[in-house]
Amino acid sequence: MPDLDAMWRQADAALLRCLELAHRSFLAGGLPVGAVIVAGGGERVSEGRNRAYDPAGGADRLQRTPIAHAEMNALAGIETGTELAGMTLWSSHRPCAMCAAAREFTGVGAVIFIAPDPSDDDGGEDPDGIETEWVIAANLLFLSGVAAYSGSSSPMIARAGQREPEITNLMRIAGDTALRQPALRDALAPAWPDIQAAARERRSRRGRGA
Repeated sequence: MPDLDAMWRQADAALLRCLELAHRSFLAGGLPVGAVIVAGGGERVSEGRNRAYDPAGGADRLQRTPIAHAEMNALAGIETGTELAGMTLWSSHRPCAMCAAAREFTGVGAVIFIAPDPSDDDGGEDPDGIETEWVIAANLLFLSGVAAYSGSSSPMIARAGQREPEITNLMRIAGDTALRQPALRDALAPAWPDIQAAARERRSRRGRGA
């Protein structure tokens, strides 16, 4: 299996940036979700991270409001009248109904997400075209963030134990101390062999091969 360095080199820059922004939300004590809007040539136009749980008064217009989701903050960074049809909204997680509606209303041409949202009632399938290791990394950040502010026995973590067993097992193995490194790559490196093992388990459980 490719090591972290190899997968990092091969990954789309927008994917890595979404995860870096999610990691920033984790470090800030919020919900680890990040989003990036890129133009047709891949250049980054706007970005945002979940700031619903940040202290009030930050630079983002929506900070500490119930609509301060990563995708909404990314959209809030684009001026009215910008042509969005040729752009792509990347998100670390499947956009919620609010963010999906905002994307449709504003006319963003496409959406790519890295992992299903563990808070969704139906869970959802893993996205095509995304390496399972990145799915694991995204939901490890997400669920570790939830555990940090809601407790390891919170309803979402308990539900994830049924729907995302490889990730909740990984949380017990790795803990969240390493995830608190300032840089995402440094945070993932110690857990990467366990992330790879969790990815194999997930692919097997979901019938996607080893």
